[in-house]
Amino acid sequence: MIGTLVYELHRREEGRLRSFFMRRLRNAADAADATQETFLRLLAASPATPIEQPNHYLYRTAQSVAVDQSRRAISRSRVECPITDERAIWNIASDAPTPEKEVIDRERLAKFEAALMTLPPRARAVLLLSRKEGWTFAAIADHLGVSTSTVYNELRMAMAHCMDAMARLDRD
Repeated sequence: MIGTLVYELHRREEGRLRSFFMRRLRNAADAADATQETFLRLLAASPATPIEQPNHYLYRTAQSVAVDQSRRAISRSRVECPITDERAIWNIASDAPTPEKEVIDRERLAKFEAALMTLPPRARAVLLLSRKEGWTFAAIADHLGVSTSTVYNELRMAMAHCMDAMARLDRD
């Protein structure tokens, strides 16, 4: 149900949503990323009640994504700012992962890759081309010789499969 709703919203509202982000973020790449993030959040959502005003829900989610993007930009600007006081360098906490975190991350990555390998080949290809390579639905459809709705459905199924696998991992 949510997948069909998101597909329809994507089909109808993607251009307007990208313009919405362009006005706020002033960068085409950031606007494209934010647009994609908005639709991913909608796909990942599982509201307890049916969504009565899908456009309102879409733009409310988009507003949240825009705020998150702005916060990340502010954080990046603080990190990229040169330090003028040499003593301040010694007070910077390291963001390098601990050895324990590295082991946990490697284990999670291995389990994610295992979940990825259990996907049907086309669904795996769609997921990798979309998320890793950044291809559009149309480019993937053309490359695989399928319709864009097939690409959308394969991606939705692949993402749900991987999210479910990761959720099971977190419970174990």
